[in-house]
Amino acid sequence: MSKFRELLKSPHIHIALAAGFSIIIMAFVSKRLLPKPIGYLPLAIPPFIATLFVSLLSKYKDAKFCKTWYWVVAILGATALIIVLHIF
Repeated sequence: MSKFRELLKSPHIHIALAAGFSIIIMAFVSKRLLPKPIGYLPLAIPPFIATLFVSLLSKYKDAKFCKTWYWVVAILGATALIIVLHIF
């Protein structure tokens, strides 16, 4: 059980969950709520942010800008910004 808890504390898991949640929300909003679907490039921005975090984390492990919650907020913020920009 302790290995499972250690796995859940991994920053990679948190980023993957945030990116997955972001993709699901954008797909739902694009399909059900918006009059015109969101294009492919805007849909790829939150996973790109996640990939950027993972690459920076592997290089700068103890840097201040590699805090996981900064990047989770960036992913969710980018998701919200994409949705808001496509509403108008």
